[in-house]
Amino acid sequence: MKKTISIIVICLLALVAIWYVFIYKAPKFDTKPFEQKIDSLQNNIDSIQIENTHLEGAISVLEQDNGYLVVKVGVLNEKVLDLKGDLKDAKDALKYTPTQVDSFFVVKYSSEYAKKSEDTTHLPLEVSKAIVVNLKEGEVNEKIVITQDSVIVTMDSSLKNRAEVIAKLREKEFNYVSIIDKKVQQEELYKVQVNGLKQDIKKQERRLKWNRIQKVVLGAAIIGLIVK
Repeated sequence: MKKTISIIVICLLALVAIWYVFIYKAPKFDTKPFEQKIDSLQNNIDSIQIENTHLEGAISVLEQDNGYLVVKVGVLNEKVLDLKGDLKDAKDALKYTPTQVDSFFVVKYSSEYAKKSEDTTHLPLEVSKAIVVNLKEGEVNEKIVITQDSVIVTMDSSLKNRAEVIAKLREKEFNYVSIIDKKVQQEELYKVQVNGLKQDIKKQERRLKWNRIQKVVLGAAIIGLIVK
C-alpha cells in the first residue's frame, strides 16, 4: 500500500515537473511598448534636429544679409559726409565773377532763358551770388536727406533681421531643450527595460534552481522505491 502511494506521489511529482518544464511559461517582461515609445521619441528628436538644421540655414542667410546691410550703411554714411563737404563747396559761389553767376543761371534755367522777355530787371551781384549758394545748398541738402533716409531704411532692415535672428536662436534653444527632455525620457524607458529584463533573468534562475530541486527529489524518491 505504502509503495503504491509512493508511486502515485512520484508520478504526480513527475507530472508537475513535466508541466513546469515543458508546458508552463512564466510571463516575460514585454519590451515592445517601451521600444515603440523610444522609437517615437527618436523620430521626434530627428524631426527637431532637421528643424534646427533649417533654422541654422535661415540664421546664416540673415547674418549674411546683415553683413551686407552694415556695409551699405557705411557706404551711405560716407556719401553723407561727402555731401556735407559739397555744402562747404557751395559757399565758393560767393567768390563768383559776374560772368560765372550768369553762366550758372543760364545752365540752371536754360529753358527759361530761351523765352523772350521784356523784363530787364537785374539783381545786385551779391544777391545773385547768395541765390546761387542757396540753390546749391538746397540741392545738396536734398541729396543728404534722401541718403539719410536710405540709411534709416537700411538700419531698420538690419534691426528687423537681427530681431528675426534672435527669435530663431530662441526657437533653436527651445528645440535643444526639447531634445534633451526626450533623451531623458528615452533613458528612463531604457532603465525600465533593463530592470524588467533583469527580473526575467532572476525568474529564469529561480526556475533552473527549482528544476534541479525537482530532479533531486524525484531521483531520491525513485532510489527510495528501488531500495524498498
